[in-house]
Amino acid sequence: VVDDDNKVIGLVSYKEVAAAKMRLANKQEKRLRQMEKAAKQGKPLPPESDRPLESALKGWMKQHVQLATASMTMSEVENILLETDVGCMPVVTDDTKELIGMVTRTDLLRQHRYYNSLHYHNKGFSDSIAARKPIIELRKKLKKFDIENE
Repeated sequence: VVDDDNKVIGLVSYKEVAAAKMRLANKQEKRLRQMEKAAKQGKPLPPESDRPLESALKGWMKQHVQLATASMTMSEVENILLETDVGCMPVVTDDTKELIGMVTRTDLLRQHRYYNSLHYHNKGFSDSIAARKPIIELRKKLKKFDIENE
């Protein structure tokens, strides 16, 4: 989640969405029980039953987010992801802290899959994320020549 200046203010992952869905389901069940109880007793519904069940994004997004900067190496990002037990991290510019991308655990697994012989001391794996951009663009262009895609 970014503000008007494209600066990261929060993160919504599957965990937050699942938790929000569970809270919504609980609220719906509670409201149904209140409606049934009021109908049995012949009383009007409680005033809170008029409120919307959904909540604002700010109420359930993760607000304190670990950020990766474009100059970090993949090994640094991997260490942070593993130490903090998060599935993804926003990548921001070094100077303005504007969002430029995301790094996920899946990205790291792919990195290990395609470069399983590389070690952290190898330049191909220790380059910063920003320095790897030309390689990533070239890989996208060359993908159309892959035999698997035929």
